Amino acid sequence: QNVKYVEAFYSPRDFIFRNKKLSACGITESLIKGKKKAFDDFGIRSELVVDIVRDYGPRMGMGLIKELSGYLGRGLIGIGLGGSEKLFPAGLFAKVYQEAIDRGFRLTAHAGEAAGAKSIWAALEKLGAERIGHGLRAYEDPQLINYLGEKQIPLEMCVVSNIKTQVCKSFEEHPVRNYFKEGLMVTINSDDPTMFDTSITNEYLVLIQKFGFSLEEIRKINLNSIQASFMTDREKD
Repeated sequence: QNVKYVEAFYSPRDFIFRNKKLSACGITESLIKGKKKAFDDFGIRSELVVDIVRDYGPRMGMGLIKELSGYLGRGLIGIGLGGSEKLFPAGLFAKVYQEAIDRGFRLTAHAGEAAGAKSIWAALEKLGAERIGHGLRAYEDPQLINYLGEKQIPLEMCVVSNIKTQVCKSFEEHPVRNYFKEGLMVTINSDDPTMFDTSITNEYLVLIQKFGFSLEEIRKINLNSIQASFMTDREKD
């Protein structure tokens, strides 16, 4: 896939729920070892984003932030918020995100995938999210579209995932082309390779084959991804 830098999301609570012998710290340490091997063997740099998963509730999310903050700067870089947007809205996790800010985590959150434009506003205003996971349904609010474009808030768009989960019924209905045309900071992501049998290469091919993106436009999306990453400005340059 010719990937040089990855921000990989992981959900330790999902694994611990299935196997009580595992721990969040143990999982994180194993992933840090794996990312070092990826760099040594293939020159691929990666950083970890821990997904606190809405469905386990804010109390468990707070515990995870406190438990893993010692790994910041050692392989862990940020937090995400996956899970059910409708049953567990962003506002429930405001204190968790404030704790994460205080401890130095970078911030992203799923929003506008299963829930509507209001969930994106909530992620921005109540959580302080720097990026939006998916952002698919931003089109429901023209004011939000204007805001996302003006502030250049990155959208972590996942086209294949959206089609396979049927939050978007068809490629023809997917807004990625319109968002890009309107100047939103579109990035393309492989949510997630194992579950949806996709990759960054495949996602780019979908953009070309289904939406008519040119190679120059793909290059612009790559540059967006660099700009949207949690690397320092010096590293981005």
